[in-house]
Amino acid sequence: MEVNNKNEQGYALVTVLLIVTVFTVIFLSFMGQAFSSVKQNQVVEKTTRSVAAAEMGISYYQVTIQNMFKLNQTTVTEYVRSIMDDETIDSETVDFKRLATEKMAEQLQIMIPVESGLPIESIKYMIGTPTEPIRIDDHPNASYYIKDFKAEAVNAESNRPYIINISFNVVGTEDGKDTILSTKMFIDLNTIVNLPTTENPDNYQMPSFNNIKKPTTNTCITLACNNVVIEGNADFQGNNELKSFQTIYVTSTPTQPGNISITGQGNENNITNINIHAEGDIYIGQNMNRQIKLTLETNGNATFGQNLKINSYSNLLVNRNLKVIEGLSIEDHSFAYIGENATVNSLTIQTSSKMCVKGNLNYNQNNGITVTTKNNDDLPSKLYVSGDVNKYAGLDANNNPKYVIDTAMNTLYKVSSLEFAKQCGTYVPPEFEINWGDRISPVISDVEY
Repeated sequence: MEVNNKNEQGYALVTVLLIVTVFTVIFLSFMGQAFSSVKQNQVVEKTTRSVAAAEMGISYYQVTIQNMFKLNQTTVTEYVRSIMDDETIDSETVDFKRLATEKMAEQLQIMIPVESGLPIESIKYMIGTPTEPIRIDDHPNASYYIKDFKAEAVNAESNRPYIINISFNVVGTEDGKDTILSTKMFIDLNTIVNLPTTENPDNYQMPSFNNIKKPTTNTCITLACNNVVIEGNADFQGNNELKSFQTIYVTSTPTQPGNISITGQGNENNITNINIHAEGDIYIGQNMNRQIKLTLETNGNATFGQNLKINSYSNLLVNRNLKVIEGLSIEDHSFAYIGENATVNSLTIQTSSKMCVKGNLNYNQNNGITVTTKNNDDLPSKLYVSGDVNKYAGLDANNNPKYVIDTAMNTLYKVSSLEFAKQCGTYVPPEFEINWGDRISPVISDVEY
């Protein structure tokens, strides 16, 4: 009986040892896996934190680039306006938005250079570099910085030529683990540049009627002197009193509009370099032929009792209505602008000259309108009418002249309000403004662990 008990105890010991061994192996296996999981979790956690730091950097630099854009608005605006103001530039053919796009891309690139060794003036804009990364609050071992920044306008031939493509890398670091996020953004100036179109009559300034300077020295109130300054109305009744190199300046008063009346019996012909300004109306009773370098301007009406012929760089500027009883001739680089209606017996424009009528142009159909250009003229002679071209059709019931539309002449000389403004006015660049919009978008790609 004892032998059997000892054998049973031996078998039990072996069984216990086997169980202990199995549990030890299992325990050690679990411990190994646990330690391995801890290490993997630590690596994953470090990577996750560095990715989070890099993503935080992307958000930060998106705002920074937006601020950089705003900082450069004035610079870009002044640059584009300087080109608008350049008289040698054909403003109607220049793409100002494209200029703004290229300039803004250039300015952004200057503010965050690609290379190290930043210029002093750029350091204040370059926040977060490999030498001084930005630390993250509450995470003393975490930081991020920007590198490989590039801002570039798309190709001008692109179907979206106002895009600035921006790319850069953000390096996020925590506890020695780096994560690089390659980031792409774009700015669309097509939506955030507010540039009124040049196809607008309001962008053109019509001629003014106050170009002649009022004489301040050696003045008198008669035509005997060269500088005539009169307040109120001026009535000259002598013959051939106008003379070359003379300025006649008549202003209005509370009781008188500032009219000029020249009613002598003699013609006022062959005068050179004479300037006549009237705040009110101008009436000249006789011929004024072969006026060389004449400037005649009135804020009222102008009436000529016989013929008017201006040439050699002369200017006839009438704010309201023009009436020439006989013929009007404009020659040799001369210009006439009528703010309302013009009524003439006949009209001749030639030798690189131009006439603009804001209202209707009325003429005697028996004499007609002649606009000619000689082969040796440097510019074509032109006539632009914003209203209608009308021909004389007899008298009405009250014995007043009656005019009807001349369809053929309308086809030749009537233009749209925009064309009239472009041909007869001076282009004034519209205000160029850059307004920040929401067309800046980040795209995160190419994550490297």
